[in-house]
Amino acid sequence: MAFFEKIVPESFCREFVEFRGDAHQIVMYMSLVLGIKPLLDDWIPAGRLDEYVSLCRSYGLHVKADALHCSVDPRALPEDVVGKEYITSTSALGFPLNTEAGGNVHVFVSKEKELLGRGMWYPVIVRNRMIEQPRIDILKYGEVLGYPSCCVRFFRHYNNWSRYNFLGEIHSRTAGSPHYYCNPFTKDAVYSYIYHMPCSYRCEATISLVGRLRSEIQKREPAFVDAIDRHLALPFLVFFERRFYAFEGFIDNDRLYYSKVHFPDSWRPGKVYLEMLESGNNLHISGDTVHIFRGRRAVARIGPEMRENEFERPFLLQFGRH
Repeated sequence: MAFFEKIVPESFCREFVEFRGDAHQIVMYMSLVLGIKPLLDDWIPAGRLDEYVSLCRSYGLHVKADALHCSVDPRALPEDVVGKEYITSTSALGFPLNTEAGGNVHVFVSKEKELLGRGMWYPVIVRNRMIEQPRIDILKYGEVLGYPSCCVRFFRHYNNWSRYNFLGEIHSRTAGSPHYYCNPFTKDAVYSYIYHMPCSYRCEATISLVGRLRSEIQKREPAFVDAIDRHLALPFLVFFERRFYAFEGFIDNDRLYYSKVHFPDSWRPGKVYLEMLESGNNLHISGDTVHIFRGRRAVARIGPEMRENEFERPFLLQFGRH
């Protein structure tokens, strides 16, 4: 099987893939059904909510519908909205569930009914002012989702794109070789066991969590696990959150040799360097500049002057199976 082709489980939780039409978050659904992940949230087409609730019940899961959202362009928000510059990447108009506005319903899903009330709602605009969830609820939400407490603490401090290169901060705190259980880069391309950012690419708590999850999935879907493992062990060139690339190749003496490059994220602006990387077959980083070669011939360079912010600093890493 080629890298980053569509993959679905043979049977375990496959109904969620068939319902959605894609395998997004399928490993998290597996973790939920297995009793490892406490809670997840998702977006469900409004007209199919009853069907989704029935599907979840067949796996012993409870569902709470939060609100109905219809996506809008953030630029369409009125100029006089106080705090609109802090709105999340999810920008939508909200409606009561019993309206015919269409859109998607934000839902919380758990095996434990009492956890459904601890889901985090998204910032909302009420009478021209953005209202956020109480900070204490936000701080607790990562642990409700089942993320390791060390990673939650790290996320609270460093998840600020205007001050940090979050992925780079993780890299600088990684002692030893990165472990492929801690690879968060392919989570939106299905091939990942985690949906959180680890505090280190060798986070022991994350390795323990994934070890349990992977073992249980492997008993039910061995081919699915093999495909995930192949992708997690690829080398990566990372610039910034949501701007990183996976390669079919290997790293030797700080130089990456490759035959193919992939952009595994869904954020289209992140593909900005893809064409330049595709023009070469090996590269190395000098300072903050990526030098791209085909054989020994220089074909492109990605320097600081091409980047959008001062925190976009490139680094290479390859996750090992150890």
